[in-house]
Amino acid sequence: MKAAIFDMDGTLLDSMWVWEKLADEYLLSIGVNPPSDLREHLKPLSLLDSCYYMKETLKIDKSPKQMNQEMEGILEGYYKEKFQLKPFVKETLDLLKSKGIRMCVATATDDRLVEMALSRLRIMDYFEFIQTSNSCGIGKKDPRFFKLTIEKLNLDPKEIWVFEDAVHCVISAKKCGLNVVAIKDESASDDIEEIKKYADVYIRNFSELNIEELE
Repeated sequence: MKAAIFDMDGTLLDSMWVWEKLADEYLLSIGVNPPSDLREHLKPLSLLDSCYYMKETLKIDKSPKQMNQEMEGILEGYYKEKFQLKPFVKETLDLLKSKGIRMCVATATDDRLVEMALSRLRIMDYFEFIQTSNSCGIGKKDPRFFKLTIEKLNLDPKEIWVFEDAVHCVISAKKCGLNVVAIKDESASDDIEEIKKYADVYIRNFSELNIEELE
């Protein structure tokens, strides 16, 4: 193991509980009733892509970029002040750093929100770079997202471990030949069996992670 790629929401941060209800709350705030299956359609999408989907599907009289800005406004307070690290994240980052393992963040969340949270929680300096779907123009369901991360690290995929909580990201990473540790998150409770099928390692939290087994 020479490098680790970390997802942020649901992996480093205990934050998916807000994302689970965000679209519904936003739509209700602008007088639109959210479809019952909306969350399933939005799961693999970035926030901006979700806005494009909702505009087209629900015929919303706003631009996707305006919708994105308004939803980011709702999220900002959480990233700036409220979201916390998941258990044993800091200890894991310290251990990886002590072993000289390179680290980066690869997330669908907007750059500004990522920087707010990671700076406040004092873990920004652990990471060589942050790659977001908005900055590279690729969603995490598309294996090209992880291929770009591999290129930036300039390593063999077999030397890299990805830490993820969402099934579509686990599958996408595996398609690139990456090793995957799947982290349990309540938002993915319906997908646990499929996640276990594709991931190399499945843990309930970082206290169960044995770094030696990844090397």
